[in-house]
Amino acid sequence: MAENHIIDLLDAKPFIDLSDAERSTVDSHVVTCIKCRSAYESSRVASSLIEARTSETTEAGSFFKTRVMAEIRARQLSSEEPALIRMWKAARALVTTMALLLVMLAGLTIFTSPIDFQEQTSVTGPGVYSAEYVVLARGDADDELANDQLIQTIYDSEDSDGQ
Repeated sequence: MAENHIIDLLDAKPFIDLSDAERSTVDSHVVTCIKCRSAYESSRVASSLIEARTSETTEAGSFFKTRVMAEIRARQLSSEEPALIRMWKAARALVTTMALLLVMLAGLTIFTSPIDFQEQTSVTGPGVYSAEYVVLARGDADDELANDQLIQTIYDSEDSDGQ
């Protein structure tokens, strides 16, 4: 039994929770093993100290009770901020940023002018179409292009860019 040390058993559960069989095993082992005897004595002393400390009760002083109850009453009587104000404080930066972004996008949408396709055809010359004109200004029924002309115009504009 000298090979089976009881230190693991004493570490696994408190000394007071050991069963009678485990206590008899511990008692027989500590007679021959000095290392385990030291652990056994430490466990027994610690267990008795913990038991003595937990059995003590202390009463809180009247001054302590008065202060605690006064603080509880003060918290109950104090007015708490409404939930909407607390939520606004938490999300203020996010809402402000989103509103600023919305104003910027609305301004860009309102104050930018669309491409004037009539001016573009007069600049490039009559009968010459740019890729934007072919794709975006297809709504004219009298000036409808065939697929071959569309593809040719797109490839011509890419070739002129050097790509």
